[in-house]
Amino acid sequence: MKTVARALLASLSLGLAMMATAQETTTPPPRFAVVMPDGKPYSDVDWSARLYPEAGNGSRPAFMLISPHLSPVPRLTYEGWRAAITNHAKSAERNFGRALRISPNDRHLLWAYGWSQLNLDNPALAMAAFQRNLALRPGTRPQWLPMAMALTYTAVGERDAAVAWYRAAAQSDPERWGTDNRVLLTTVEWTPKERALVKQLLHDASQGSAPEPTHLAQR
Repeated sequence: MKTVARALLASLSLGLAMMATAQETTTPPPRFAVVMPDGKPYSDVDWSARLYPEAGNGSRPAFMLISPHLSPVPRLTYEGWRAAITNHAKSAERNFGRALRISPNDRHLLWAYGWSQLNLDNPALAMAAFQRNLALRPGTRPQWLPMAMALTYTAVGERDAAVAWYRAAAQSDPERWGTDNRVLLTTVEWTPKERALVKQLLHDASQGSAPEPTHLAQR
């Protein structure tokens, strides 16, 4: 797990640098580093992974209904997420930017930010957020990681890595990811962008066996 975390963290600075320079250059981003699962299940429950994206696109979360004057970070996180899934990129950037300045190590914020960036077609920033989240909880194997990695790699066309992480998700949580039908049922209320990535991932997984992780790690 330490090796995976180190490799993931190696591209965190890349993602943040891309965010800072996105307005200054038209140079295509560097190719994603390929990090493969290690063959062991990711079974740790992580309460930072809540509300988004599994909550769907419907009602406001409970904390907004109970106390609209709660800490601004949950509110900004929610508003950033809502802006992202409705394709209001500037509003999402503004709300998440404010939240991250207040609480840069809030893991739920980072998790929601990662999924938001996938919805906004910014997989490098999504990967950076997921990596930062993982680094703040070292030594754990969160259940959300395999599918987040699978869809992020799908978004950048890294089919072999995406399929390997999808298999890790199925191994780790077969009730949700063990079959195509379970995947489609689990994601029925996800956003259109997320479901499109899921369908692409399932298609890629059906095209044959992916190379072994050790082979990919050496290429």
